[in-house]
Amino acid sequence: RRRYGRNPYQWYDGGDGPWKRFFRYGRKDDRLPAMERVVALESDGEYLAVPFSVLKDERVAHVKVGSLDVVVFWASGTASAVDNSTIARGRDVGSSTSFSPRIDGRVLTFEPRGNGRFRDRETGSEWNLSGRAVKGELEGTQLTEIVHGNHFWFAWGVFRPDTEIWRGK
Repeated sequence: RRRYGRNPYQWYDGGDGPWKRFFRYGRKDDRLPAMERVVALESDGEYLAVPFSVLKDERVAHVKVGSLDVVVFWASGTASAVDNSTIARGRDVGSSTSFSPRIDGRVLTFEPRGNGRFRDRETGSEWNLSGRAVKGELEGTQLTEIVHGNHFWFAWGVFRPDTEIWRGK
C-alpha cells in the first residue's frame, strides 16, 4: 500500500529526524559526525575510513591499508536515498570507487580531471569512475577493484573502533 518512490526514511542522513535518538547508544566516537559517509577499507587486519567530506574536495585519495595500495575515486551526481521524501530529490552525496593503482607492475598516480574523470600522471591516460581508461596510452585498460564499503560513520566505527581516518593530502 506504500507508494514506491516515496521515502519512509526522510531526513535520515541529515540526523535531524526521529532517527537521531538511535545514535545515543553504544560507544560514542566523535572523530567524525555519525552520519558522515565513509569509504571503509580493510587489509591485513588494519582499517581505514576515507570521509566523503574530504573526498568531495580532493576527489582522489591515494591510501595504504595494511600492505595494500589503494586509489579511491569520488564524483558528484548521486542523490541520497534517505534525505528527502522523494528519493529523486535527495541531496547530492556523490559516489566512490576503490581500485589498485597497479597496472602491469607499475604504480599509477591519479589526479582529478573533471567530474567523474581522472588522469594518471605517468601516461596521461584518462579514466572514468568505473576504473576504465577511456583515452590515452592505456585506453581500454581496467583497474582492479578493491573491496570496500560505503557506510555511514556510525555504522562502521562502532564495529571497527580502531579504524584510522584519512584526513587528506
